[in-house]
Amino acid sequence: MTALYILTKYLTFPGALIRGMWEQAVCRICKVPVEDNRYLRKDEMISHVEHEFMPTARGAFAICFVPAFMNFIGAFFLCLIPIMFTLYARFDDTVLTLINSVAYWFAFSLMVNSYPLIEDAYNMMEKVYKQGNILQKILYAPAAAFLFIGAFVEKYCISFILGIALTVAIVLI
Repeated sequence: MTALYILTKYLTFPGALIRGMWEQAVCRICKVPVEDNRYLRKDEMISHVEHEFMPTARGAFAICFVPAFMNFIGAFFLCLIPIMFTLYARFDDTVLTLINSVAYWFAFSLMVNSYPLIEDAYNMMEKVYKQGNILQKILYAPAAAFLFIGAFVEKYCISFILGIALTVAIVLI
């Protein structure tokens, strides 16, 4: 499964690089040391930076949520390009098709690479539910559960497979 995981990350390298960049930014903001900042490497840490665990519930939630949210926002706005061209451009143009394809691939790569590592997700759940106050538990619960499940979805390449299935469905419809 690791070979498929690494292959999907290399196929969607723009999203992997951007996700690693967001993780490193959160580590710098939270003043957590980064041990290895290579984003594209040949192990399960591909598209992630190797860092120490976040010491607080807020930091543990941030290292999982901020990169996922920023990748989602970027993918959303990049998906608007092909949608607008498809809805409002009524002519067939090769350049337009190429722009749509590149924008969709970039958005797809951002979406596939949005979830955290399993270790970060476990750390987030432990910090939020054991050390967090009641307000943090209430506010972080929906996103923490979504990110925790998403970490497993990404580890087993289900997000990539679902993205390919969605792309095929869009093309066929």
